[in-house]
Amino acid sequence: MKKQAVVVIHGMGEQIPMETLTSFVDSVWTTDPDLVDRENKPDPDTGLRPRSRNASWSRPDRRNRSFELRVITTESDKNGKRTDFYEFYWAHLIVDTSWAQVRAWIFELMLRNPRRDVPRGVLPVWVLLWLIAIGGGFAFLLTLRPTPAGVQGSWLGAIAVALGTALLGWLIGFLVGYFGDVARYVKAKPPNVARRQEIRENGVQLLETLMGIESDGTFKAAADRDYDRIIVVAHSLGTIVAYDILTQAFARVNTIADPQIKPFPQAARIALEEMVREGLAKPRQGAAADAWIDTFQQAQAVARAELNATGNPWIVSDFVTLGSPLTHAEFLMVRDRAGLGGAKRQRILPSCPPTLEYDGTTKSHHFTYRGALSKLGQSNDPAAPRLPHHAALFAYTRWTNLYSTHRKILWGDIISGRLGDAFGLEKDGQAALRGIRDIAVMPGLDAAGKPIAGDRRPFFSHTKYWTPRKPPRPSPHIQALRQVLRLKG
Repeated sequence: MKKQAVVVIHGMGEQIPMETLTSFVDSVWTTDPDLVDRENKPDPDTGLRPRSRNASWSRPDRRNRSFELRVITTESDKNGKRTDFYEFYWAHLIVDTSWAQVRAWIFELMLRNPRRDVPRGVLPVWVLLWLIAIGGGFAFLLTLRPTPAGVQGSWLGAIAVALGTALLGWLIGFLVGYFGDVARYVKAKPPNVARRQEIRENGVQLLETLMGIESDGTFKAAADRDYDRIIVVAHSLGTIVAYDILTQAFARVNTIADPQIKPFPQAARIALEEMVREGLAKPRQGAAADAWIDTFQQAQAVARAELNATGNPWIVSDFVTLGSPLTHAEFLMVRDRAGLGGAKRQRILPSCPPTLEYDGTTKSHHFTYRGALSKLGQSNDPAAPRLPHHAALFAYTRWTNLYSTHRKILWGDIISGRLGDAFGLEKDGQAALRGIRDIAVMPGLDAAGKPIAGDRRPFFSHTKYWTPRKPPRPSPHIQALRQVLRLKG
């Protein structure tokens, strides 16, 4: 049986190689009692049973091309499936960020029109930044006042200056250390372009290697590949990095197909396109919208299997985002909501479901095209073979987003939020069809959107998506994460 691969992409800050991956594996594999038959399967290290953990081993990783990184491989689960966990580490590629770069980025965001260009979810932080800036300016003006006689040179004045200097230095260091990555990555300014390219290129290279694609562009036959499924999991700023990597990786393989396969399988593609067209024509709300996403994700899995049957190597089955700032894409990645909608329509930013385009031959909308399919042959037949356009990756890759609601900025996760509307399809300029499954955790929400009793909102939950609570307190967010990873199949 072929293995499955999980690629974990860390978030912002000065991350240490393997720290994120080790703690992640511990939460989703080592401590999950449902994956391995602990009662009857002896511990591979001691030979004892029953045992309290699932086994895994760390070994050198050639695919990541870094001696700092290792792959964590597991024993077989109840279904005989083994999993390899990889970390895509990119923190070392954005270094030497200056305060001037961070300051310029912050000032650019602060100068947005709050009524038009600042989303409601970001507005509290935007206001706080302005209050800090005004307070800092006022304090600076106070230092310019003439000092009363007898005060100048006093120990109180010296302490005040020292404390102010220390506080300012800490604040600058904190902003550069944590938000410097954001400032450098999300803006394609000349000093950042090479870094952005290197990060994306390395990420695409890792995915292609796992898919069996060689450096010269050739790829292994399905029978010779190590994996039949890849799950990409990303946290914080890493979700933007992962989104870009997936975008570029799919655009390299979307037209791959075996011309010898006849008849060309496309029943699942046809059904999925019809499902998206029907969903746009009859938008759903509430529970009906959630049910549509259930059906859509099932159809995505079938469509991916069909795509692989045509000879295409795309095996990324799931994209899981944790604490994602993509919820503020209209603020961070483009200028405003209209700019985000335009980028999706132009297929610069892939949407979920994929953006449809009108075909004059079929008189219908598709996320696939006939184009220059010289290997498959040109045809005006509406049933002729079609290939996905370069931004149609979420026809085949399920996207699940875990987020935490916030209160008073610091409780919960103000960085995260729902993604379905931002990256779904629009109709008449309004969000109309969502294909991303948004799941609230820490606390979870009931059907009415109210916090579930007993599931608390922790202080700054942004860093706690795979951190279990101390026993005997349950950790429903860990259970939710395990469910969306589908490691059991």
